[in-house]
Amino acid sequence: MIKIFGKIRYHWQPELSWLLIYWSITITPIFIGLSLLFERTKIPLSFFLLFLLFLILLGLGLHRFFVIEEGDQLTIVSMDIFKPNNVKISSIKKVEVTKLSIALVFDDNKKRRIFYMRKWPKKYFLDALAVHPSFRGEVELVDNFVELDYFEAYKQDKASKLLEH
Repeated sequence: MIKIFGKIRYHWQPELSWLLIYWSITITPIFIGLSLLFERTKIPLSFFLLFLLFLILLGLGLHRFFVIEEGDQLTIVSMDIFKPNNVKISSIKKVEVTKLSIALVFDDNKKRRIFYMRKWPKKYFLDALAVHPSFRGEVELVDNFVELDYFEAYKQDKASKLLEH
């Protein structure tokens, strides 16, 4: 969760299989470049090109986040930096939350997208999404490790706040 230009970004990673494939491809150029560097006494041009490719892939890999916009818009930014995916918050039917990920289930054709998030950005994203006036869906905690994660404390905290009002 980072606040840039007054908008809060909640960072995510793609589904686990794509995550492993992408980051494996990302670190491959740096290892090839280092092996080329090891073979020669001077620094070859190909090392700099492979290092540049690594930096570009690293930047694209870290450029994945949600932004909750004004009105009824949830912007999902992924590797296509020029065309973010805008989704209506009112079209989210259900948010399934596990220890490692969230899954957004949309009204249209029961479309389901999985996003892997760290613990605290996920918590703040769910807080912001749940209190948004356009959100009419439900949040379901699907995790079965209730003793070791923060969901039980999270449910108790929300329940106590509801009882106060």
